[in-house]
Amino acid sequence: MSRTSAIALGALLIWAFGCGQVEAPRSQVAVRPAATAAELEVRWIANEGFLIEGAGRRVLVDGLFGPDVTGYPVCPPEMRDRLEQGAGEWAGIDVAIASHYHPDHFHPDSVARFLSSSPDAVFVSTPQVIDRLKKRLSPDSPLLGRTRAVFPAEGEVERLEIDGVEIEVLNLHHGRLDPPVENLGVVVTLGGSRFLHFGDTEAKMDTFEPYLGLLADIDVGLFPFWFLASDWRVEMVRDLIRPRAAVVAHLPLPTAPANHFARWQSYENLVSVIEANFPAAWIPHAPGETFHYPSD
Repeated sequence: MSRTSAIALGALLIWAFGCGQVEAPRSQVAVRPAATAAELEVRWIANEGFLIEGAGRRVLVDGLFGPDVTGYPVCPPEMRDRLEQGAGEWAGIDVAIASHYHPDHFHPDSVARFLSSSPDAVFVSTPQVIDRLKKRLSPDSPLLGRTRAVFPAEGEVERLEIDGVEIEVLNLHHGRLDPPVENLGVVVTLGGSRFLHFGDTEAKMDTFEPYLGLLADIDVGLFPFWFLASDWRVEMVRDLIRPRAAVVAHLPLPTAPANHFARWQSYENLVSVIEANFPAAWIPHAPGETFHYPSD
């Protein structure tokens, strides 16, 4: 039996014996309770931005981006202002992560304001992102002391522990671009529950193979839409990663031009494909919406 097959079989046996049920149809990923855990509250910001809370810790991923994004959802100005100030429902964020430097995932002004307003928060991202943040801040800014630049070699994992938040960082490239765009995938553990975020990776299966063992026991997967709608990526999520709950991210606006939807051509077509592949997946519609694992 191959290593990949063993991983998939092991995950299935744990679920079957732990839940006392036969396997659910392979065409869906249903919410199923974890053996350990803290409940996770997942709050959608917009695009691929999420705030995840569990075990008394709060982690923000790809949520500090600017307002000038074409074709994709952005958060309302009032909501962005509170988020950058760490005010109200956005207070007490422990770690903020940006997967890469593109403006729909990161904006240096937003991150600088957030770090200024959240004195206990740490910002984690790629060297490319941190370099852009340094250009926004003065070279001697004390805010830079609360940043972490991480970028492991392909196939390797860099592990961080920040104030009770465990982060495993993966190198999942943003396509073979020239010049390259550094893109992080992250697996974050909060009180025994684990979520993953891929950023905007366009990596092929060979890039994922060294990481499949790490990805085989995920509670909540936050997936850019193409992982839930296209070919081998659907099979990888459904049969190898098998998250207990799947969340759809990076969906273009329904009014976006057809080229934003690639071969699916429209928002309606794309959503129908995702729903056919993963009927239980959560598709957020309005900034600020929340999803609770495992209760929802």
